[in-house]
Amino acid sequence: MEEGAIGLSYGLEYAPGCTTEEIIQTGLLLRDYDHTLIAAHYRYDAERCLDSVREAIDVCAATRIPFQFSHIGSCSAFRGSESMEKALKLLEDAHADGVDIMADCYPYTAFSALIGTTVFDEGCFERWGADYSSLMVAEGPFRNQFCTPELFYKLRETAPNTRIIGFVMSEEGVDYALRHPMVMVGSDGRFANGFGHPRGAGTFSRVLSRYVREKQLLTFEQAIDKMTIMPAERLHLRKKGRIQEGCDADIVILDRNLIRDGATFSDPLLSSEGIHAVIVNGEVCLRHGRYTANAGRPIRRQEI
Repeated sequence: MEEGAIGLSYGLEYAPGCTTEEIIQTGLLLRDYDHTLIAAHYRYDAERCLDSVREAIDVCAATRIPFQFSHIGSCSAFRGSESMEKALKLLEDAHADGVDIMADCYPYTAFSALIGTTVFDEGCFERWGADYSSLMVAEGPFRNQFCTPELFYKLRETAPNTRIIGFVMSEEGVDYALRHPMVMVGSDGRFANGFGHPRGAGTFSRVLSRYVREKQLLTFEQAIDKMTIMPAERLHLRKKGRIQEGCDADIVILDRNLIRDGATFSDPLLSSEGIHAVIVNGEVCLRHGRYTANAGRPIRRQEI
C-alpha cells in the first residue's frame, strides 16, 4: 500500500484455503489508508452463488472497506435470471443497511479459466447443468475444439495451464445484471500468446452494440456511465471517467450507430468496428484501426 497499491484482491474460488476470517483480518489493514478497496472473485458459483454474495457482504460489513464483487455474471447467471435476481437483492439489502458493496459483469454468457484450477473440480458439471461439450479449448494444439471426457482429463493431467472457455451461463441472468444500477461493466480479460476470451478485446463495444442498440436494455448514457464514471469513482480516480478541464484526456471517438465488437471465441483479438480514434493522456493511440502509440501508465495511490 505504501508503494502505491489501491487495495487488496482475492481469488477465493482459486484459493479455497483462504478463510473468511483471513480475508477480514487482512482487509482490516486497509483502514490505515484512505480511499481503499477490496475486490474479490467469488468462492462458489451456480447453486451456491448466494453463499458467495453473503460472504462478500460479511467481509465488507466487518472491515468497513468498500467491496467490489468481481464478475457477478459468472457467479450467479444460472437458471434464467432467478439466481441473479436473488444475488442482487442481497446486495441491495446490504447497501440499504450501509454496507458499501457493488459488483461488475462482463457481457458474455461464457467464462474463462485454466483447466487445472479448482473451477473444474469434481461436481462442476452438475452445478452448471452442463457437460464436457460445453467447454472449448482456447489455446494449444486442441484450440477451438470442444471437450470430450478424454480430452478434458488429458488436459487436466498434462496441460493444466490450458485456457478453457465455458459456455454455461444464462443470457437472462447476464442481461439482468448488466442493467442493474449497482453493476458496472467489467472486461476481466487477459491474453496468453494472443489467445483468450473475446471479452479482452470486445467487451465495451459489445455493450454499446448488443445491449444498447440491439437489445435496448440500457440507454447509451447508462452504458457509458457504467464503463467510465462509475469505475473511476469507485477507485477514487479523480482525473478519470469524465471529459473535463483538469482531467486526463482519455477519449474514445466512436460512431454510436456503427460500433460493434469484432472479437469472437475462435478469434478473440479481432478489432471492433465504429471506433475512429482512441486518445490516452492526450496522445492519439489508435486512429482508424491502426495503433499509433502506447501512452498507458500505472496509476498509484499517491496520485488519487
